[in-house]
Amino acid sequence: MFRLILLLSVAMSVFPALAQDNLGCSNSVVLNGGKIEVYAADGGDTENIQCALDAAVSGGFRDVFLVSFEFEISELSARGFVGDLRGASKASTTVRIADNSMSCDSASGVAMEFIGGNVGIRNMSISVGSPCESGSTASVVAFYSDPNSCADNRTVFGNVDRVVMSGTGVDGSDQVVGVKMDSHPDCDSTTQKVLGTLKVNRSELNKLDYGVLTSIGGGGQVDVNYSTFSEVGLPISIIDAYQSTTILGNTINFNDVAGYSSGLGTTGVFLASTADSPSNNATTIKGANKFVDGGVSSSGIAVLGGQSGKSISHAVAISDNIFEGNDANSSGSGIAFLDTSNGFVSGNRFKGASGVWVDLASGDSSQGFLGSVVSGWAIVANIFGPSTAATDISLGSGTEGNIVGRSQGSPVVSGDTANNDVLESASSGSRFSSRAASSSFSRSPNVNLDELFFAQLNTIRGHAQREAVAR
Repeated sequence: MFRLILLLSVAMSVFPALAQDNLGCSNSVVLNGGKIEVYAADGGDTENIQCALDAAVSGGFRDVFLVSFEFEISELSARGFVGDLRGASKASTTVRIADNSMSCDSASGVAMEFIGGNVGIRNMSISVGSPCESGSTASVVAFYSDPNSCADNRTVFGNVDRVVMSGTGVDGSDQVVGVKMDSHPDCDSTTQKVLGTLKVNRSELNKLDYGVLTSIGGGGQVDVNYSTFSEVGLPISIIDAYQSTTILGNTINFNDVAGYSSGLGTTGVFLASTADSPSNNATTIKGANKFVDGGVSSSGIAVLGGQSGKSISHAVAISDNIFEGNDANSSGSGIAFLDTSNGFVSGNRFKGASGVWVDLASGDSSQGFLGSVVSGWAIVANIFGPSTAATDISLGSGTEGNIVGRSQGSPVVSGDTANNDVLESASSGSRFSSRAASSSFSRSPNVNLDELFFAQLNTIRGHAQREAVAR
């Protein structure tokens, strides 16, 4: 009897299908204790993984584990899932999104769609090429509010942890977002914003059109931590949001993609608000993020922010990061903000060349910006000594009451008209001079920040609008 039990136990471990409970799925989906295991099958794995997610939602299971080495999917969708969809590791589990497999102009356009719930995508690599059979816009992972109850069920918690997402970038025929959190396209993105949190942790996003794209309301939380972005058209984009965003310890390669139009490929972090934006937002970029300029164009920008349509209170803190320039970038910026007041730039190290490292100015009201006074910035305790830029700090039109601190390696401050407190400027010829004014104005001479801002904003909006129409 003991031998029979032992043999059955061994058989069940070797042939997991024998151990499956009644989940209503194929033999490739196995209930193993409280864990639903999915094994790869010939002919694709969408149906099996979808069945596992459905069973997890209906049965209250919190762990869907992809056991095999490689899977192929088209579109998955789960409503109210609470738990993890996970692999063994980034090296041991690969999910491939099949080319021409998604109806990007019909009901979906998302490879892994999660509506509401509390979802973790963990420990896997996801590859994507040209996934759309029809249409041209898709997301790898999207966390959405519920289109069946836009006003009431709009909270979702998403976590992307130790995931590699690899695309084909400009070589693909479709526009692809890596991770998206937004109101469902069938909901009103202005009055029914998605609520909740998103965490992207220790992940790698490569050769995608967009990396992380969010538009969360209600003071939601977004954390992008210890991740790497390479050859991504726009690594991180935050549009019309009221969210507390922390970008911590990442390596963000920017200006490293040739072949894009509308400014994509030039910018690392893009922060934009329009007339549809909530009245508050907060962004913290800290903790040894490394911004590396690839030098593909002469006008790369590590962090670009601006306001149009209405004035909002945007708390910006950029501290303790490394900005690595490139000699080919003669007219871009490290940090550039339009129509944004009360920011803090401190403890950063600026190395090498750029058009200007920190660029503050009022936007052009004829192009849709506010044209407002820009004040209350503190640029203190940074290290500009390794900079080879002709201009380190530009205090452009409409700036007043901003502070440039002492002992930052004698940065070259340009554009000031005695309305700001410049305590040390190599361009003025005097150290520790109160309200020192330079005689010249040099603000990113070959790049129009106003035009670049709207080009990128409209490209992102076009992506969202096409997806909404598709749905």
